[in-house]
Amino acid sequence: MSDARTETQTPPGGSPRGPIRPERRTRLDLAISALIVVVVIVVAAVIWYVSPSRHTTSDQAGVPLTAVTPAAVVPAGFTEGWSAPSGASTTAIVTDSAVVTADRGTVEAHDPATGTVRWSYRRNLDLCGAIAGWEASPGVVAVYRNSRGCGEVTSLDPDDGHRADTRSSDADDKITLSANADYVVSQGPTRLESWGSTLVRGVEYGRVSAPVKPGTQPRAGCRMSSSATGADQIAVIERCGDEPGYRLSIFSAAQDKDEKVKQLGSRIITSGTASPPPRVVAVSSSSVAVYLGSGGAISGGSGGPQIQVFTTGAVLSSSHEVLGDVPAPADSVPVRSDGLLSFFTGKGTVILDASALTPRYQVPGTLGPAAAMGTDLIVPGPSGITVLEAATGRQSRTIALARPGYNGGTVTLSPIGDDVAMFYGGAVHMLIGS
Repeated sequence: MSDARTETQTPPGGSPRGPIRPERRTRLDLAISALIVVVVIVVAAVIWYVSPSRHTTSDQAGVPLTAVTPAAVVPAGFTEGWSAPSGASTTAIVTDSAVVTADRGTVEAHDPATGTVRWSYRRNLDLCGAIAGWEASPGVVAVYRNSRGCGEVTSLDPDDGHRADTRSSDADDKITLSANADYVVSQGPTRLESWGSTLVRGVEYGRVSAPVKPGTQPRAGCRMSSSATGADQIAVIERCGDEPGYRLSIFSAAQDKDEKVKQLGSRIITSGTASPPPRVVAVSSSSVAVYLGSGGAISGGSGGPQIQVFTTGAVLSSSHEVLGDVPAPADSVPVRSDGLLSFFTGKGTVILDASALTPRYQVPGTLGPAAAMGTDLIVPGPSGITVLEAATGRQSRTIALARPGYNGGTVTLSPIGDDVAMFYGGAVHMLIGS
């Protein structure tokens, strides 16, 4: 007889049930399992297809770029170097080691001397703007437009181009960017945000799409025309409802623990709205400078172009008449360097103290703001670059140069080492020091 036995299972206190039969799957079970697998594959494919990483190309530098030594003096002359489009920036973006351009969907870092691309970052979205920000942890901020406006933000390490941080939020379809040591500010007509070096939002001001707590905003229904940031404060020019003039508002760059905007001061500063709105020039820890291109100021000045200086509580402290257009050129960007700040009014360059923001002197007949190079200032003029003594504004010499393709508009100069990145017409034109 065979010794083979049939395994049986006896329940406690019961009799044997007989042999255990294997579990059998029906055709329906197999079809459901197959459907689940297909759904998982399709969902994964869709996520991959629409993900930002699929539509992003990042070519990083093999080794970190070397910082360029600042110039000790302005060179004797300049020769024309390379050029590259940068339609998404308002000036050349200069880091310690490279000249960065931003055009369409691409951000590129160039070797200052040769123009060779050292790193690049590319997306299939259009750039709304790009800027360099933060002193303690420098980065290049690229803002892209998606279905929610200009709210797709990436910060890039300027030394090798790797992506440091990202954020996405609601935004207006057009924005302007400004920066100081601690914050980058994105401002549109109805909404403003500030970001720290990790792109964590400091404050949102204006239109809030999904307010969690009521009463966090000081006003509603306002339209912002300009802004600037300095220290830990932001100033904006806005027009609110049927108010009789343009309003200057100053608030902290970071919200409090209850997500409420901490307003420091706000007041109407013009007697009407028929003229172009005033322009915020700069903000320091104690002052706010505002450019008014025409009459209409409630107090101070004789009715011509002027720079008015306010306290951070929005109290007028002084008025200074200057040469200027009505309004100041839209592409005029204030430049801060070595304790001075310069602003191009359309008819001249005004040099201000970087802390008090009061004008020291103005240089007529220029094409853009001044920049510090060595111990002097360089200013773009009709025939080339004018070299000024920084303390007095006295002209020491003019370096003649051509501007290929220049058809008007603001010209900005951004020194890097002995070279200068000149920006006009939506492109960087490099000048090589000699």
